[in-house]
Amino acid sequence: MRLFGTSGIRMKNLDPQIAYKVGFAVSQKVEDVVVARDSRTTGDLIKSALTAGLLSGGATVIDIGIVPTPTLGFSTRNFEVGVMITASHNPPEYNGIKLFNRDGTPYSPEEEREIEETISKNNFKRADWSSVGEVLRYENALREYREHILKHLSISRSFNVVVDCANGASSVISPHLFTDVGSHVISLNAHLDGRFVGRMPEPNKENLQETMKVVRGLNERESNYIGIAHDGDGDRMVAIDERGRMADFDKLLAIFSKYIVEKTGSKVVITTVDASMSLDEYLGDKVKVVRTKVGDVAVSQALSKYNALFGGEPSGTWIHGDVHLTPDGILSGLRVLEMMEYFDEKLCILLDEVPSYVNLREKIPCEECKKSSVMKYVIEYGERIFQRTPETVDGARFNLENGWILIRPSGTEPYIRIRVEGKDNTIAKDLLERGIKLVRKALKNEL
Repeated sequence: MRLFGTSGIRMKNLDPQIAYKVGFAVSQKVEDVVVARDSRTTGDLIKSALTAGLLSGGATVIDIGIVPTPTLGFSTRNFEVGVMITASHNPPEYNGIKLFNRDGTPYSPEEEREIEETISKNNFKRADWSSVGEVLRYENALREYREHILKHLSISRSFNVVVDCANGASSVISPHLFTDVGSHVISLNAHLDGRFVGRMPEPNKENLQETMKVVRGLNERESNYIGIAHDGDGDRMVAIDERGRMADFDKLLAIFSKYIVEKTGSKVVITTVDASMSLDEYLGDKVKVVRTKVGDVAVSQALSKYNALFGGEPSGTWIHGDVHLTPDGILSGLRVLEMMEYFDEKLCILLDEVPSYVNLREKIPCEECKKSSVMKYVIEYGERIFQRTPETVDGARFNLENGWILIRPSGTEPYIRIRVEGKDNTIAKDLLERGIKLVRKALKNEL
């Protein structure tokens, strides 16, 4: 039984029976579990089913209510396991379950497989009537998280910030924290509504059109507002610069990485295999860029392995290892202000300093059962086509002189994904065409 993808369980119309079984499976190994949810309309339904499973196995449930994922991850330090009911940036009809260890790191694929195996084998031991678990409410989680974050920030300037919470869980804390550090805050979509009535929860260019218009309008009189936009559960952050442009993910990652390196002297930055080559060029040869599999689990594991302070995905999912090990879009937004103060420059100017290259993407349908053999073909024959030995940490990435191509199986959908980056449009288009042709040949070889 396959339940977990690259970031926990996420399903359209998630069946509460799955939540019950996950709770029951978790209860076989631990005695206390802290649980939270985002603002989705099915949140109470899924949390109730999960709680019933946990109680059935004798675990105590500590319910901290509707809070962002980083608050749940931080709170897990006091308990054996944390469970977040969320589908992150997915549309409102989705919901999901994400598990966290005591140190705030997401469950590893191996730990997730143990849960799946317990469910598959129906290997449950039910507590008798005298030893079922109980539910405890804990009201201080947000306050403790807020105090911890503020303790790790160094912001003395006052900034103008539009904070867009997408009607999600960050609504309960993000605007308050930006105010705490002295910012003048205008909040958008900052009331909880699981229908996501203000905008859909994925903070992409299509969904942030109105937010970008607001920032542009406010800056007609040179007010220098920037925007910070979150997804449904607050583990991601997207920035909008003073010109009302959504910051390029890779460029923002590169600037912030440079800030961390310069400020702390750190020589290692963690990112994923789909990050731009502009990161390496911008940081220079003295900084080691470690690329992991796509997903915050791999990034958090690499942070611990390399004793690094910062790791980030181009999607805006960043982990600040000096504060805690859970992806935190709220902290990331606050640290963008820190970065701007450090460089004493507008965000739009900083972004324009980073090299800009052409990025193209394509996805090709591929059944789950064929992904492994297709990728084996891509690795073998891709080496001949691109005349490079691929990096195979996640799929196959071929690095060329003026660009690169990444071919990898989706962890959540029946597709093979292709991403290319080239120093000009001709190079990028050529790489994409060759990649599509290679994958189609691999699929044809499977017929």
